[in-house]
Amino acid sequence: MHLLRRVGAHVLETALPVIGFTVAYATTRQIAPSLAAALAAAAAVALFRVRQAQKPWAALAGFGVSAAAAALVTASGNAADFFLPLLVMRGTLAVATPILLLLRLPPFGLAYGVLTRQGLAWRRCAIQLRAFTIVNLLWFLIDATLTANQIRLYLDDQAVAMGAVKVLIEAPTYLLSAVVLWRLYRRLAARPCRRPTCPFHAHPAALPAHGLSL
Repeated sequence: MHLLRRVGAHVLETALPVIGFTVAYATTRQIAPSLAAALAAAAAVALFRVRQAQKPWAALAGFGVSAAAAALVTASGNAADFFLPLLVMRGTLAVATPILLLLRLPPFGLAYGVLTRQGLAWRRCAIQLRAFTIVNLLWFLIDATLTANQIRLYLDDQAVAMGAVKVLIEAPTYLLSAVVLWRLYRRLAARPCRRPTCPFHAHPAALPAHGLSL
C-alpha cells in the first residue's frame, strides 16, 4: 500500500534521530555525544531521502529540525530541549486543526488537494468533505493526547522518557492509526455524492478512495 508505506517511512525516518539521541543520552548522560548521534542519524536520513529522488528541500527540512534541536540543547544545556522544536510544531498544529475543521478545511483534505494537484475540488463533494473531517478529527484527538503527554514529560525534564515514549509508544500508535483511519476513510468516501456540483458526481468510480494507489 503506497500511501501507508510513505507514512511508515516518514515515522521511521523521524524516529531515527530521536533513537540516536535517546540511546546515547541514556547511556552516557552527556549532551555532546548524544547530539552527535542524533545529527549523524538525521544526516543519514537526509542522504537517504535525496538518494530516493525526493526533493532536496524536504530532506534538508528534516535535518534542519534536528539541527535546531541541537542548537537549543547546546544553548540551554537541557537535554529535554532536543524535543522542543517538534513539540512547538505539534502544538501549533493542535491549535490550528480545530479552527480549520470549523472552517470546513480539514488539513487532510488540504494535503490531498496538494498531493493530487486538485486544489479544493474535494470540498464540492459532500462525501469527501465529511470523510476528511471525521478522519482528521480522530487523528487530532490521538495526536493531541500524545502531545499533551510529551508536554508533561518535558515540563518534568524527562528527556529519556520523552525519547522512549516517542519511539516505543508514539511511532506504533501513529502507524496503527494510519492503517485504521485509512480504512475508515475509504469506507466513508466509497458512497457516491448526490451534490450536483460534486466534481466526482458524474463518475463515482473516480472518487479519491478508489483513485489513490495502495
